[in-house]
Amino acid sequence: MKAVYMAEPGKVSVLDIPEPQAGDHDVLIRVHRVGLCGTDLQSYRGTAALTNYPLVPGHELGGEVVSWGRAVPDGLFSPGDRVTVKPYFNCGQCYPCSIGRINCCENSRTMGVQMREGALCEYIAVPYGNVMKCAGLSYEEIALIEPLSVGAHVIERANVREGEYVLVFGCGLIGSGAVSAACFRGAHVIVADIASGKFETARAMGAAACVNPQTQDLQAEIARITGGTGVSVAVEAIGLPETMAQAIHAVNFAGRVGYVGYSKKSVEMNATLIVKKELTIVGARNALIDEFRTVRENISAHRLDFKRLISATYAIDDAPKAFADWDGSPERFLKIQIQIQ
Repeated sequence: MKAVYMAEPGKVSVLDIPEPQAGDHDVLIRVHRVGLCGTDLQSYRGTAALTNYPLVPGHELGGEVVSWGRAVPDGLFSPGDRVTVKPYFNCGQCYPCSIGRINCCENSRTMGVQMREGALCEYIAVPYGNVMKCAGLSYEEIALIEPLSVGAHVIERANVREGEYVLVFGCGLIGSGAVSAACFRGAHVIVADIASGKFETARAMGAAACVNPQTQDLQAEIARITGGTGVSVAVEAIGLPETMAQAIHAVNFAGRVGYVGYSKKSVEMNATLIVKKELTIVGARNALIDEFRTVRENISAHRLDFKRLISATYAIDDAPKAFADWDGSPERFLKIQIQIQ
């Protein structure tokens, strides 16, 4: 079968490798669409600390069921079922696993990152508990579920409620997931980003207002937009020290701050302000299967056109060009998907 193979940073090719065999507890999936994640770009650039080379990258997928192992419960799947995969695997032994927080397992492994077997190939075999059916959705939409679920997870962690004002720093794919998830909860979302060209898409994902902090006074705009109410929740989906620090300044007293962006540098926080405001600060990593289900239902509602998040689609044979194009002009792309078959 065809597979995208990353031998080392900067070296991507399409090879023919053996098809996987489904184990007793596995589902064999024919892959149709795979989204490229920021981690995949970091792997390509050699800046992803946890990537194990060589590997088949990719973990955002839409595919169909082909067959399954003998230990998979009867009636759970049918041939041709459209599915996605929760691509994170936990150890089951550490403290987070023992309390059900398996998304932040101390030994978490992700397909196509720590695990060398990723989704950028024609077939994959995955434990049936990680497979979720997605009837009625296109493969393009299905391949968006995982990254949108990461955004939905930070909204869950921040306990966003109906009627609240929520500020989201960054309207990339994860930020868009946070925006849309908060919108579906009935919150009023303000997006802050220095790339005003993304604002049309942010509004299409449910943002009530957009602010460019480089050209506008963010606090003044928040006051104007909310009628002086301010924002109850601030979500940072960029991973910059400046915006991570700014989030605690922007949010109301007694507010909540959710961090889903990874900062490569140390972040200086105003501890006095955190205590004075009595802020609740949460981190968010990966997503749980309930959030996958929530995003699936949100897409199925057809209130928002999630497919507009897809900037470009490349055939599998052109995957090396997709990586090179993205690396050369990252500002051109919100989400690249690879069409496998």
